[in-house]
Amino acid sequence: MAHDGILRAPVARNARQRGPREDTLDSAPPAWAHWALRWRSVTTVEPSSLRRRFSIILIAGRWSAEKHPEAIEPHLWTRDIAAEYVADTLNAVHGQWAGCNRDTRKTGQPLSAKGKVQRVDDLRAFFLDLIDWEWITPRFDPRKVLTGPLSVRAQLGPNPRIIDDASWAKLMAAGLTVEATDLKLYGSAAARAASSEHRTYYPIEMVRALIGVWLFAGLRIDEIRRLELECTRRDEGRDDKTGAPFPICLLQVPANKTSRAFSKPVDPLVGELIDAWRAVRPSQPDLIDRKTRQRQQFLFCVRGELIGSSYLNAHLIPVLCRKAGIPEHDSRGALTSHRARATIATQLLNAPEPLSLADLKEWLGHKHFSSTRHYATILQRRLTAAYRKADYFARNVRTIQVLIDRDTIMTGAAAEGQPWKYYDLGDGYCTYDFFAKCPHRLACARCPFYLPKGSSAGQLLSVKDGIDRMLENLVLTEDERAALHGDRDILTQLANRLAAVPTPAGPTPKALGTTKDAFIALSELRRSLDQSGD
Repeated sequence: MAHDGILRAPVARNARQRGPREDTLDSAPPAWAHWALRWRSVTTVEPSSLRRRFSIILIAGRWSAEKHPEAIEPHLWTRDIAAEYVADTLNAVHGQWAGCNRDTRKTGQPLSAKGKVQRVDDLRAFFLDLIDWEWITPRFDPRKVLTGPLSVRAQLGPNPRIIDDASWAKLMAAGLTVEATDLKLYGSAAARAASSEHRTYYPIEMVRALIGVWLFAGLRIDEIRRLELECTRRDEGRDDKTGAPFPICLLQVPANKTSRAFSKPVDPLVGELIDAWRAVRPSQPDLIDRKTRQRQQFLFCVRGELIGSSYLNAHLIPVLCRKAGIPEHDSRGALTSHRARATIATQLLNAPEPLSLADLKEWLGHKHFSSTRHYATILQRRLTAAYRKADYFARNVRTIQVLIDRDTIMTGAAAEGQPWKYYDLGDGYCTYDFFAKCPHRLACARCPFYLPKGSSAGQLLSVKDGIDRMLENLVLTEDERAALHGDRDILTQLANRLAAVPTPAGPTPKALGTTKDAFIALSELRRSLDQSGD
């Protein structure tokens, strides 16, 4: 209207803010800002990465003006200056050297490990670009100097912010039953009063398709917004065991920051919701894809524009949370569109018949396995089940029966040296208190601590009152475990090696006249071995 002369001037600017704010540039040294703007004009990094990196480059310039005013241009930086910058960054706080920062919620708080690493890594990338483009002659190696310590980087391990199973199930139920009445009314008060229809800003069919893609496809918000109109393909497969047919729905994912366009299988319900939206979708003009720079038809396009980049997080997810009766925040933060990607990846990795890490990497569209590990984690219950299945305890630990003579303990005879603890060796008992540490425990050499069951003392012990029976665990060595498995060679080697090892009583098996054939194997251990099925 302003262009046609109906209005003297536009009511509001219809051009989005492009480039850095003037007050942000004014707070940086002019010479450093010149280099930063020159770099910004030719770099090819993603817009989101560009904004963050440019901001950090200006932070380095403000730091340089404060600490080293003689070096306010990149080519004047030395190794010592770069090392000092890294050291100061590790102790920096939010708002320090930030210039005109409008977000003051964390001002004064220490930087997170991620913030420290980003400030160092982004400045290193800046210097490497200047060197590669032959704009400056390097006076130090950015790869060696501009790098954060390993102790800080170690804090950046995978930590996918998954949504717990109960909340996710409620969100899915709410998303699959959403109605127009759940959404906010659209229109002026007069328009709403004049119509009984519950009008929403976006058609309910499109909202349902959007929710279906979010709940089942595990896509980034940028990929969801840039889905092409004809993004689904139907097929039919057959079960390997029964031969029964089942529907297949393949979703064409647009090119993203790590991969080219690719197809991935999704639940057929996603295809049904998309078909329902395409059936009523008004004709829309071709728009330019910001990645490929090609004109094309987009699925989630209304009134000639893509859905808002904040619509899912700021409007739709809060609606689903209210409908599901769950809070919009949990212990890991706000429920966002990207957390669904981590939740779906984790569930696929922990399913009864899970996807392998390689398959999950392809399904998510990642370039590196390290990226996939940042989105998926092995749940504790699955890790516990796998550990239990490995049967580590049963493989390395065996039980032996122990007899405790309470009378000997109560009368004080144990303090005078009388035996009170008897390890059952099958043909006899060992009265050595520290049997678990005896090197001859698997092949008793019949030292003075040995008590035959056929002796009078052994027979008396079997009928004596006040005897408590209990079990004690023994942790086995590799040789002992192999001997229990019936490896005769290992058993012979064990006997030969122990022949010159003193018994707890002092004499060696060789001095006692016991040979490998006279050794007494622990029958209780053999029985426990057979019962464990190792």
